[in-house]
Amino acid sequence: MTMTIRQVPAHEAMRLLPLLRQGQAFHAAALPDVFRTDQGDAELGAYLEEWLAGDGVVALAALSEAGAVIGCAVFEIEEVAERPLLRARRNGLLKHIVVDADHRGAGIGTRLVAEVKARLRADGIGRVRAHHYGFNAASAAMLRRAGLVPHVVTVEGDT
Repeated sequence: MTMTIRQVPAHEAMRLLPLLRQGQAFHAAALPDVFRTDQGDAELGAYLEEWLAGDGVVALAALSEAGAVIGCAVFEIEEVAERPLLRARRNGLLKHIVVDADHRGAGIGTRLVAEVKARLRADGIGRVRAHHYGFNAASAAMLRRAGLVPHVVTVEGDT
């Protein structure tokens, strides 16, 4: 499949809304007490636009030959200050990655991560981090294929 990847400016945030809704529905099905699905397009669109306008936030869209958004990734630059036990560093933090349900399994997510990594390298950043929920085996596998492996494991439970 031929596709292109391009940056999505904040004023085009609404183009990502259908994919955001797919990702949100997937997460809400597994964790309904955590994830909301009741927001309207205006509310979510405003949230996306404000977020994408932030410093160090970059959204990428994978576009089909026809120009449809079939995947997206949003990443941020993470500045970690030096502390007594840790060195200062800059990381890329992959916050969201979603591939349209009809296009999964075609390597789009892996290509988006490769583009994120290339852009970070161009900015002098040599490390990228990502988080995913334990139930999301597809994300875990895709991130592994893209060269991201577990580093810090977070566990949680009810009190």
